[in-house]
Amino acid sequence: MKAEKEILTEIVHSMPCAAAIINQEYFVIYANRVFSKLVNLPSDGHPVNVREVLSDLRLGLIPENQVLSPQEITLPRSNKKCEMFIHLLDILENGDHHYIIYMKNQHQGKEQSLMQRSNPFITKEEIHMESLLPEFSTLIGKDTRFKMALVIAQRAAQTDLPVLIHGESGTGKEILARAIHQSSLRKKQAMMDINCAAIPDTLVESEFFGYEKGAFTGANTNGRTGYFDQANRGTIFLDEIGDTSLMAQAKLLRVLEDGCFKRVGGSQNIKVDVRVISATNKDLAKLITENKFREDLFYRLNAVVIYLPPLRKRPKDIRLLINHFLKSLPDKKKRDLQILPSTMDILLSYHWPGNVRELKGVVNYAVNMTRGLTIPPGSLPSFFFSETPTIDDHDVPSISLLKDETYNLTKVVDLFEKNFIKNVLMTASNKTEAIKILKISRRTFYMKLNKFNLK
Repeated sequence: MKAEKEILTEIVHSMPCAAAIINQEYFVIYANRVFSKLVNLPSDGHPVNVREVLSDLRLGLIPENQVLSPQEITLPRSNKKCEMFIHLLDILENGDHHYIIYMKNQHQGKEQSLMQRSNPFITKEEIHMESLLPEFSTLIGKDTRFKMALVIAQRAAQTDLPVLIHGESGTGKEILARAIHQSSLRKKQAMMDINCAAIPDTLVESEFFGYEKGAFTGANTNGRTGYFDQANRGTIFLDEIGDTSLMAQAKLLRVLEDGCFKRVGGSQNIKVDVRVISATNKDLAKLITENKFREDLFYRLNAVVIYLPPLRKRPKDIRLLINHFLKSLPDKKKRDLQILPSTMDILLSYHWPGNVRELKGVVNYAVNMTRGLTIPPGSLPSFFFSETPTIDDHDVPSISLLKDETYNLTKVVDLFEKNFIKNVLMTASNKTEAIKILKISRRTFYMKLNKFNLK
């Protein structure tokens, strides 16, 4: 078991923001690279008092067992305003109190979930300059937030800290979890993949911890080892952790706290050494306020939090991903297929609710529906062309809008048609797509544009 001070140091080292550990006299015990750079700590290891390098930091006697209110400070040699947070942590090696302090930008969006905040102290240049290990090569993208997620994941992989991956379904959480495991010191050991949402409460204990022979009716006569047994010295991946019941959460919390469990029907404590990676598409902080997720389990899982942005928020990566999927096809002839510009326009304008997983499925479908050397729009699934814009009440013309205040059906139809086409033009990526949505001929389409002066 690692000493608490060593674990604390690993936490601070992996934090993407500026962070440090200080003692009761406010001397810096350990600082991560971002903190050292921001406050210009000397590299010779000379003891530094944080009150000297951050002169406007108001630190009196820090009360025990609580978190102090954030303080606004000015970073040395700059005019940047930041908020400093101080958390009390007890290290039991010698009974002394130690503290983690960390900074965040004052103007950072407060409406964002904690799991979605990017680090204002890591520059775009740093993110894109950091080279990634080959294990991360299947995660394609140049978006800054996406690259930041990979950089944090790679740094976290070198520790044994629990990792919580947050992102919508289809963003690649499982792939990222495997990349972390495969680039860690545990890569030669097993990684057990568990879909927590698929395990009923009645089977939680037997699935997680196994059972002894004859433990219950219908049990295997030789007994069975559970997931934690099989993941010993390796990694356990708890997918869909936000969908676990409170009972299952209680069982998980105990083994994560003690590293011990008993098999069903057994009396002996079994000790395991397991690195935990979990993933969810739920807002765990919100679930905690709704009493649907245990706060103590949340803090056991979120030592390192990684946010994978949805595909709709990284549109520049869509083209990269499409080319990657084409080049990865097993059929060499199909790898050389070219996507027509009109097809690419449709793909780039789609909102991709299923994220990268959906995009991969669409590319595979289009490739198999294509008979020529190019992929035309007609090779795409039909749902791309069946989505017509939603018409709100304000799009429907009122008779009172007509100048002559008469029940002139032609004018009502014309006004409705004009508003409808105008709405389509606003939502479609180009006129070719608008024609497909309207299901009219190109000639009729341009006649309507001339008629309603919508050029």
